[in-house]
Amino acid sequence: MKTALTLALALAFSATTLTAQTPPASPNSQRSTLAQLRSYQECDLQKIEKILLVSLNDNVEGIVAGTLREVAKIKLAQPDCTSEPVEGKVNELVRTGATSAIQYKAYLTSIVLFSPWAFQEEGTAEFMTDEQFFTALARRLEAIALRDER
Repeated sequence: MKTALTLALALAFSATTLTAQTPPASPNSQRSTLAQLRSYQECDLQKIEKILLVSLNDNVEGIVAGTLREVAKIKLAQPDCTSEPVEGKVNELVRTGATSAIQYKAYLTSIVLFSPWAFQEEGTAEFMTDEQFFTALARRLEAIALRDER
């Protein structure tokens, strides 16, 4: 029941953000699974905090990963916006996430929460999937780390 409620809430949140997407040019073209920047800029984190926490606690890896992406995208769109409970849960997932993929995505998200200014390009870029988004974050972090070693 909890998973069904979480999925319903996540789908409802996603549906409101996906309505802003433009339709694909053809049936074979790929459609973005991520909302546009404007949706994240208009998002009220305090209103959806409970939904985010429930989703971050879900047993379904896709729901947790998608929620981590949402948390990071909100922070990139609104750098001054904070939620101690959400940030605490993200940091907990770094250590105790169900899979190494969740732990790594939580790690990347925690860095975005701590230093959103370092990921400005990723905040405005359009990504087609969660994987593209997290890959871009990882590449940016690698570039920052390698630049600092010189």
